Amino acid sequence: MKAVRRVLFVFTLLALVAFGSATALAQEFEKVTGPLRQEIPAVPFVAAAYGIIWLAILFYVFVIARGLARVDGEIADLKRRVERQDPRP
Repeated sequence: MKAVRRVLFVFTLLALVAFGSATALAQEFEKVTGPLRQEIPAVPFVAAAYGIIWLAILFYVFVIARGLARVDGEIADLKRRVERQDPRP
């Protein structure tokens, strides 16, 4: 029981120290001087996002087309079976 209390006490102290230092860092303010510059170029990320979206759309269309072709084949097979079993006059 004493070991559990000791561990909880240590974790509580560590959490308080971590929270206290995070609050101190969050309260610091640096004035921006000079022109703003872009740190990370956005063009590669936007191009990659569009590429991934287009690949997902093409994959979706391919899967749907393949399923549609399978269903069309099954419908044609059923039509042949019906025509063989019940010839219409």
